[in-house]
Amino acid sequence: MPDTLTLPILSEIVPRGFGYGKNYLVEFDPHSLWYEASLTIATHSLKRGIKTDYHTFTHIPDEIREAFANLGLNVKKLEDDNTLRIVDSYSLTTLLKRSKEAEKSGIVQSMERSLNLNDWTKDNFDFVKEEIPEIEKNRLHIDDDTSVLVSYNDEKTFIDHWRTSAIPWARIFGWAMLHSSVTGAYSENFYRQFESICDGIIDFRSREENGMIEHYIRWRATRGEPLDSRWRRLRLSNNGEVTLTAESRPAAELGIGRWLRGPRKQ
Repeated sequence: MPDTLTLPILSEIVPRGFGYGKNYLVEFDPHSLWYEASLTIATHSLKRGIKTDYHTFTHIPDEIREAFANLGLNVKKLEDDNTLRIVDSYSLTTLLKRSKEAEKSGIVQSMERSLNLNDWTKDNFDFVKEEIPEIEKNRLHIDDDTSVLVSYNDEKTFIDHWRTSAIPWARIFGWAMLHSSVTGAYSENFYRQFESICDGIIDFRSREENGMIEHYIRWRATRGEPLDSRWRRLRLSNNGEVTLTAESRPAAELGIGRWLRGPRKQ
């Protein structure tokens, strides 16, 4: 198993790839293409045989399955052999009932039955005492909006859980984790602390240009590696796939500077 993953969109701006055992943070505008990009990243990873978890906090699982099918995946086959796992932390927060599914691993069940991070921490300590099943090793784990958890836990509890449990978990299990947080919803202190404990930070933004909404991505920060932090324009295809255009420019050329970094709640 290689130490790094080559992921669509992201690896085009980070040529050295993403590491297993690493935690990356995506900060996204509400109207950006992060959701569609996250599905694109997961789809291409699955097509390359990478074991992938898609953790949904804001969409029903059947909507995720439909999106994957539109992108050309045999969803049932991938779920049956656990190459794809859709982790449903959304239905718990709604009146919807979960559809009957095949028995899931204890780790997935833990994330689906509670949004209380104290429960997650307790379960994580129990899991690491046991031998790690092969199916749990070296997975790509993508969250559509991790910051939903702040609605059910205070910011300090969230940061403490990530610092003492989630980050070490990725190291122990060899998971490459893409966490995500919507911009402008939480305190400046929350964003700064979340950024400080992750291995890299990626921004997804949108803005109006000439009467149209244009979408951008940039790799803002990484630990121990040089990077190209210019904004890159994104394009959404009819089937829901997101691709990079050839254009890349410094933010100053776009006239967006600090604004494109996103509003922050004071």
